[in-house]
Amino acid sequence: MANKVGRAGTGVVLKNDESLDDLMIGDLKIIQKKKGFRFTLDAVLLGHFATVKEADRVVDLGTGTGVIPLILSTRAALGQVIGVELQAEMAEMAQRTMEYNKLGNLIRIVQGDLKEIHKVIGGGQYNLVIVNPPYYLPGHGMASPAESKAVSRHQLECSLEDIVHSASKLLNYQGRFALIYPAERMADLFALLRSYKLEPRLLRFIHSYRERPSRLMLVEARKSAPPKLRILPPLIIYKKPGEYEAEILSWYGKEVEHAEEK
Repeated sequence: MANKVGRAGTGVVLKNDESLDDLMIGDLKIIQKKKGFRFTLDAVLLGHFATVKEADRVVDLGTGTGVIPLILSTRAALGQVIGVELQAEMAEMAQRTMEYNKLGNLIRIVQGDLKEIHKVIGGGQYNLVIVNPPYYLPGHGMASPAESKAVSRHQLECSLEDIVHSASKLLNYQGRFALIYPAERMADLFALLRSYKLEPRLLRFIHSYRERPSRLMLVEARKSAPPKLRILPPLIIYKKPGEYEAEILSWYGKEVEHAEEK
């Protein structure tokens, strides 16, 4: 069973196990599973961090529900955005989200393995590659029984090196690679980036509260760029329990609901 939910002229169908949620940016909506993988606050932070410029060609690796391409589409007049998703059901759902929002001409969802995606969409021609990668190695952390969640959180189908290697293949000279990753693994990440000629250029630590240590960081690297790392002011999420800091509120407004954390 399914219901049509599309705006006039789209004819998009919403399945019974899905919800249509307000992204609270403009008039954008996103289709998600009621149970299973749903986009997280991490993706929102990354979508607002990456440097975007007019006419950029962008690839989002492991796009999931397609939330990052949606956010990026509001930040600049981009040239083209491709969301790459391994899981066929997730890719099909993300494509319906783009059709619902009448963004199908700008954002294209491609179902495929990121390790080989350069053979499908072409390499060396993108200005920005962005990824909210799985954080946990197999056997570490609590794996979700839902396959879509497990693949998004654990490195079951690809390693961090696979992701970095793919980004390096896709980017043009001086192209940018943005990701969010555990702060405690910064040294390992930077070494891996440099091994694929991706030089870390921007770094921002994320703190749940001002007085707490950083758990995550936002990093942007540039291909074949000279060393020159700029450390930005920390990003504080909460002023107090249940109340976002002003920067977060500036994106969504006071009525924003708390996104599930990865």
